[in-house]
Amino acid sequence: MVQQTFLGFWKSLQKPIIGLSPMDGVTDSACRYILAKHAKPDVMFTEFATVEGLFRAPEKILRDFEYHEIERPIVAQIYGHTPENFYRAAKVVCELGFDGVDINMGCPAKSVVQCNAGAKLITSPNLALEIIQAVRRGIEDWVQQGRLEENQFPRALLEIIRQMNKKRCGIESPKIKQRIPYSVKTRIGYDSVIIEKWVETLLKESPAVISIHGRTLKQMYRGKADWDAIARGAKIIKETETLVLGNGDISSAEEAERLVENKGLDGALIGRSAIGNPWIFADKQNCEKNIDRKRRIATALEHAHYFGEMRGTDHFNSLNKHLMAYLKNFPDAAKIRVQVLGAKNFEDLIYRLQNQL
Repeated sequence: MVQQTFLGFWKSLQKPIIGLSPMDGVTDSACRYILAKHAKPDVMFTEFATVEGLFRAPEKILRDFEYHEIERPIVAQIYGHTPENFYRAAKVVCELGFDGVDINMGCPAKSVVQCNAGAKLITSPNLALEIIQAVRRGIEDWVQQGRLEENQFPRALLEIIRQMNKKRCGIESPKIKQRIPYSVKTRIGYDSVIIEKWVETLLKESPAVISIHGRTLKQMYRGKADWDAIARGAKIIKETETLVLGNGDISSAEEAERLVENKGLDGALIGRSAIGNPWIFADKQNCEKNIDRKRRIATALEHAHYFGEMRGTDHFNSLNKHLMAYLKNFPDAAKIRVQVLGAKNFEDLIYRLQNQL
């Protein structure tokens, strides 16, 4: 039986859709908050969370699902290899009030691939389809049941979810139990380009969106993204109601829109070029080089403050990749980077940033 494509919030987005690509260790709640505040993308994704770990260590994994209401539409990305855990994780995503759920079938990290997850699923099409089916069932059952069953979920996880919801929006559980769309983010192949055959497989389960990164797993992030391969996949997807987004090596929103038009896509996701550069989503021109010294440092300081509020101050070194990107393209940027990145603790980091304003 062919499933009807449910687009949910995706249907209301104006094309071309220019969104923030999910990046592990990068697109956390602080990063997304800054983006939403300064130059909001059309859609944002969380860092990916493991469906297996979600039930073994909920306190740790659920931190990746923290978000602020201004980030909407916000999609939770999950990865793993066990359909039953995807089923339960989809219910958790619904209970947390996300606008959609995305299944990662594109991560090339060795630790993920060794677990038969991420881009490894490209070599296991039947399992990939079972996972999508499990996610869809989880969404549908949550809507019908209207709650998370206490006999299916650890008590600690249920309590954390209630606390997260109450902190974010003042209530412990969504009042309206509405269906959310499911999507897939993947690559053009495993060790060779098989994008046409692969998207035909994924389309059997009618996801709302298929996002395609233009490299194989074997390439990791080496070489250039193959946008012609993305276009070939898009041509097949465009024969259905499923939307298609491209991803890989995009340096500006202007370039993203040009690729969308030239390759026959519905939109694109910007990844690494958005690090320390929320202004990339401001307009068609990448105005990063036009942002002055004071604004860059002030935004870096704002990002650091919000990170401290959301994640605590112990792991402040996680900010380094963002700070290095903010603190560039002005005369004394290299000197300031050395000073700021030499901070001994979070309080010292804030002090050093404030001293530069």
